[in-house]
Amino acid sequence: MAGDNERIKRTLDLLGIGLYPIIEEEMKAVYKDEWIDRAKESFRNSPLTSQPEGDAIRWDAHSTLLILWDHWNSVFRNRLSPLERSFVGELREYRNRCAHQSLISTDDTLRILDTAARLLQATGATQEARQLQRERDQLLHQILQYQEQVVVDSEDHRRERMRDAIIFLICGISIDLGIFFSYGTGGLAILFAVFVAAVFAFLAYQRWVTPDRPAYGAHECTNCGKIIYGENCPYCNEVPQQTQAV
Repeated sequence: MAGDNERIKRTLDLLGIGLYPIIEEEMKAVYKDEWIDRAKESFRNSPLTSQPEGDAIRWDAHSTLLILWDHWNSVFRNRLSPLERSFVGELREYRNRCAHQSLISTDDTLRILDTAARLLQATGATQEARQLQRERDQLLHQILQYQEQVVVDSEDHRRERMRDAIIFLICGISIDLGIFFSYGTGGLAILFAVFVAAVFAFLAYQRWVTPDRPAYGAHECTNCGKIIYGENCPYCNEVPQQTQAV
């Protein structure tokens, strides 16, 4: 499983790749043959620039996000909404934190993945957006698994399982005593009592050994988009019925 730093690095790489086409298209439409020179003006005004000298521009997350932000009113506001501008500002802040090696939490990593995927989707970089959406879903699943394990391992949850297992055993013993008091200790009574004891012992064992996993409610399947209530989607795993010949 990829770590947070690896996910963020991959996100920044995909931002540089996915945002370049819209920058080139829109900057050329407004500035024509001068679009590269106008793009370079953003680096001269930025104290955080790491661009090399000369004509080349390194089209990474820093340069693409900076140009989107700096030329928003003159170029990109007619193509993208104010919501996407807020995405650009947020991602620039996270990118700068990474550049200064600031600590970024797993929750922030999830936020970066989601925001970057939304921005790329809005700019038409659907392939890169889908990659980040898969990364986001994998990280979210990892977070939920960790939270689930914390609940399962908690003292309150263990006490609850022990209480339920004891109740099952008490119920089984009580029913067996009722059978013996009512029907004696004949062969059929003993067989029935053994059956009841085995059933309740199994229920007690299952309750103690196989704890309930916390449910997180209805959510959207990341593959087909339908609403599901468990981890496995019944729609994606559905086997189409064969039409029988009449």
